[in-house]
Amino acid sequence: MRPPEFQKTSFSSRKDNWEERGSRVLLGNYTREPLVFEKGRGSYLFDSAGVSYLDFLGGIAIHVLGHCHPGITHAIQKQAQRMVHLSNLYYNPAVVDFAEILVEKTFADRVFFSNSGTEAVEAAIKLARRYGAQTGRFEMISMEGSFHGRTLGAMTLTGQPKIREGFGPLPPGFLYAPFNDFEKVRATRTQGTVAVIVEPVQGEIGVIPAQKEFLQKLREWTREEDILLILDEIQTGMGRTGTLYAYEQYEIVPDILVSSKALGGGLPLGATLTTDRLSQFLPPGSHGSTFGGNPVACAAGAALLRALFSEDFLPERVRTMSAYLWDGLMALKGRHPSVIREVRGKGFMIGIVVNASAKEIKDRFREERVLVNATGPADEVIRLLPPLSLSYDETDDFLSVANRIFSALSGVGT
Repeated sequence: MRPPEFQKTSFSSRKDNWEERGSRVLLGNYTREPLVFEKGRGSYLFDSAGVSYLDFLGGIAIHVLGHCHPGITHAIQKQAQRMVHLSNLYYNPAVVDFAEILVEKTFADRVFFSNSGTEAVEAAIKLARRYGAQTGRFEMISMEGSFHGRTLGAMTLTGQPKIREGFGPLPPGFLYAPFNDFEKVRATRTQGTVAVIVEPVQGEIGVIPAQKEFLQKLREWTREEDILLILDEIQTGMGRTGTLYAYEQYEIVPDILVSSKALGGGLPLGATLTTDRLSQFLPPGSHGSTFGGNPVACAAGAALLRALFSEDFLPERVRTMSAYLWDGLMALKGRHPSVIREVRGKGFMIGIVVNASAKEIKDRFREERVLVNATGPADEVIRLLPPLSLSYDETDDFLSVANRIFSALSGVGT
């Protein structure tokens, strides 16, 4: 029998103080905002008092169709009533269905499902090294400023020293070259280089897009030299930049693509996409994941993809609505040149480079009940990741709040 003091603090009696309680029991590796959200709907999150916040962060590029999209929610409920988990020793309709859609809509012939973006990257590392083993190659080149995950391999692949600091000794075989500098990438290559990995838009470092010429030269060179080109589209995927994956806009085709974040419609899901030829280098027993390709997550992902295409989000609606948002942001830049230095990005993945503390500006947005993100190596970028389902009215509301904040910082009247 449990002691009386435990019964006095039973779960049913613990209704409030989530922030304080969380600070006592959760690992302190996140700097959490002083907010507690209990519900989300569309472009909004709601706190415990029912106060709404316009969400321009979307779980960090997760909710491309907003919170609780009806089609995705229904798919989750329906699949959960049928089967929540099945070993990968067997086939499951939800998993096969989602893989077929991804193959139909992309360059890929084969899909490996995992639980996260960093696991998708790990699978890509292993696939590349197995491919290179036949010629004794195992080195990979990634870009300075890149971000590929937090596990040991993905972290070492990441081109930011601060991410790797304190976790040594790190695995060998990873090289770094300047982003958007093809000649420097080529000069970094050694006889042991088997793959190059690049993000079409570097999100974590401040929303920096790859130049089209850079990616096209990289693709041509890697093909000539029998070096695999891996695209990390974890943040750019699922329509975020205007096409299902950003590589379509660069008019190239990778050998391997890693996807996650929005992929599972809000549920944990990662995918490594590749060709028939390369898939042979991960035969039975060479790689696996107990929960990878979870039926509920795959059902949610399939519902997301069907909604993206059946509701004409790609590319027409995304192009129209993102252009409306960009026009508004460029008008703000013209109105507040002392505060806004640059607006950059692609589609609904936007960075506002500011001549002020991005964290301070982010806090001002929060006080206005709008959620954005501060990033960049010098605390100088406001990152916007709104849903593709954003409306004109919601865009106007955001721009109105942004104008008030930038006006206060620049001393220009609203």
